[in-house]
Amino acid sequence: MSSTARHLSASGDRRTPAVALTAVPSTAAAILELERVLDVFRTVNRKAKDVISDARLQQLEWVASELAIALPLGLSETAGDSLEDLLASDAVHAYLLLGRGGFLRTMPTVSTDPTSVDASERIRIYCLEAFARQARIPFDAPDMPPMTLRPTVSPRFADLITGHLEDEAGQWPEADRPDIIVRGLAMWEVMRDVLPRLGELESMLLDDLSLTEDTRTLTILRQPQGGLRGRMPEPETIELRAATARRLQDWLERWDMLTVRLEGGVPKHLWLSTPPNPDAGVPIHRRGISKWYKKVADAVQVKQDAANVPEQDLVPTRWETMRRTLLAQRQTAEATA
Repeated sequence: MSSTARHLSASGDRRTPAVALTAVPSTAAAILELERVLDVFRTVNRKAKDVISDARLQQLEWVASELAIALPLGLSETAGDSLEDLLASDAVHAYLLLGRGGFLRTMPTVSTDPTSVDASERIRIYCLEAFARQARIPFDAPDMPPMTLRPTVSPRFADLITGHLEDEAGQWPEADRPDIIVRGLAMWEVMRDVLPRLGELESMLLDDLSLTEDTRTLTILRQPQGGLRGRMPEPETIELRAATARRLQDWLERWDMLTVRLEGGVPKHLWLSTPPNPDAGVPIHRRGISKWYKKVADAVQVKQDAANVPEQDLVPTRWETMRRTLLAQRQTAEATA
């Protein structure tokens, strides 16, 4: 069987089909400048996390990646020429519109919460300002969206979580309870007494806790939020309930056992990772605490659904939503006392 005849090139080689010939686009000058600025932030992050934290670096890299996606969509005629052009008012306005409209997402989302959109836009504007400040170029910052807190939920959800944790613990003899359950009981009681944010919980140290015959207190370093940003964190010492002190005492016994096999020193942090995590005995980060809490909240919601409990709201899976719910409950009780 004969094959289809093809033209040969001048060199005698068969020609490459035109469809296979593609030009590799060059990276815009603005993106190259932006990457150099990001490298500075990465260096600072490695050497001084109190200046550029891991979370802040993640935000800066996220906004930079969005700008790279947005640029070919046509931010302005000159946006790709330089970082100054990319951060000019018309290009920034177009970028924020694309971001608000969801056109720069790389993953699907089902969120329709407008507060999430506003929070994302505040992060975008902050990062754009940081890029301009580091590159020493002029920047006309857009107006920040107003701060809008997510709505609180019914305080009864906190009682449901307490009940769920106690039910889990009740399935084991006290001496055989998994470390994660003992830690969860202690952490949740601290939540109800102290109302810490995730970062504040993560940074708690053993020295912050005082459990003696005469005292049961925990000192928390409150991190300034919102309009208080820039102020120094302020310590606050809080009296703990007897039930909280008892749960913490149980956790401290497990803490000792978790750290006995560690090499290179003993951690100073109050909250540690637990088995089956391979880093058991190492201080737990806020992301780990958040994942633990979400798993508990999801389990409580499954129980609610199985029992066909009618409810207007779902069990909040965000630690901060529950924290503010308990804070609002406490403030209401104090106002009516």
